[in-house]
Parts: sequence; structure tokens; C-alpha cells
Amino acid sequence: MVLSSFFRSPRAVFSAAIVLRVAFLVYGVLQDAYSSVKYTDIDYFVFTDAARFLSRGQSPYARDTYRYTPLLAWLIYPTTWSGVWFSFGKVLFAAGDIVTGWMMFRILRAYQNMSQARALKYASIWLLNPMVAAISTRGSSEGLLGVFVTALLWAVLAKRITLAGFLLGFAVHFKIYPFIYATSIVWWLGDGVAEKRDSKPVATSSLMASTRSFLTPQRLTLAISSLSTFVGLNVIMYYA
Repeated sequence: MVLSSFFRSPRAVFSAAIVLRVAFLVYGVLQDAYSSVKYTDIDYFVFTDAARFLSRGQSPYARDTYRYTPLLAWLIYPTTWSGVWFSFGKVLFAAGDIVTGWMMFRILRAYQNMSQARALKYASIWLLNPMVAAISTRGSSEGLLGVFVTALLWAVLAKRITLAGFLLGFAVHFKIYPFIYATSIVWWLGDGVAEKRDSKPVATSSLMASTRSFLTPQRLTLAISSLSTFVGLNVIMYYA
């Protein structure tokens, strides 16, 4: 009964998700301070070192093994300040987890017509998952990527194609693997007309006609906006 009422309250679920991440963050600080086995992911030290190089007017790639976009180093620039600011990136990544879970909840409600309780249960697989919380609070940037990818899904479902293209280009710039979602999106953005195929060869079909049929305005908009965003960000980060 208590569990049932818990999943009927977005405030309860999201508060629990926040408390979970705060607990992990505090535990991580204590483990780093008193244990030889560190809680903080080694990549987080790479990120923060790259941000430190930026603060000195140098390239983030002066830090060995930094292989990410300079944008990531800029996003966690406050970690270069002293004291508790070192954990700023972890807090940012954990906040990304919460935002991702909230968008999942809203997508399930708006586009899958789920009840509030059922949508919260599905979103809780992410929000209340200790592994997800540990990954972000240890200093992995995947929490931010989750925001970009989930926002991309929302934009596609909402048919906001230019925004979807921007988010796709942004996500691929941030980390290359979200490119794999482009295929599914392009396939989904069909013109709504089922192609009729016959066992007999169709004389009027041609490669040019098939190409024209495939290149719908939505698909072209997605391709142009995502490519221009990706290229634009690369150029900006190269000269920044």
C-alpha cells in the first residue's frame, strides 16, 4: 500500500532520486578521504585537469588521455576553483540524471498515454537505479549525454525536427556514438505512405524515384540541422 502511494507521487519519487544521489556524493567524499580505493572515477580527474588547463589559457588536450570535446571541460570549469567546487562536475552529472528521468516521465505520459503511477514506475528504473546514480556521482559525463539523447527523443516525437537535428548534432559532438540513433530517426520520419511491393518487377521504379521518395522535407531538415550543428560546434571548439 505504501509502495503504491509512493509511485502515485512525482514529488516522492523525484525527492527519493535526489536523496539517493546526495547520499552517494557524500559517501564518495568520505571514501576518497579515508580509503586507498577511490570512489571518484579516474576520468573525472582527467576532466578536471583539462578544465584546469583551460583556466590557464591552455588547450584541454594538454592533459594526456583527454579525448573529449573542449565543451565538457568548459562545462565543469568551476571545478578549477578551490574547496567543494571540485565536486561541481559530479553534481552537474547527477542533476543530468534527474532531468533525464523527468523527461522520460513526461514522454511516457504525453506520447504513450500512461497513467501517472505507471509512468513513474518506468521512470524509476532510471531514477532509483543505484548503478545509474553511482556512475554519475563517481564523475562520469554519461548523465549529461542522457539529457541530450532523451531530449532528442522528445523533439522527434513532438515533430520539432529542426530542434531534433540540433540535439542530434550536439549529442554526436559531445560523444560520437549517439550517431547510431540517426538511422532509427530517419526511418521513423517517413512520409506515412506505405510502399507497396509486388513479386513482379515494377517497370516504372527507378533509383532516382526511390531517392526522391526517401528525401522528404523532414529528413532533409534533420540532416541539414544536425550536420550544421555538428560542424559548427567542431569549428567553434577548434578555435575556442
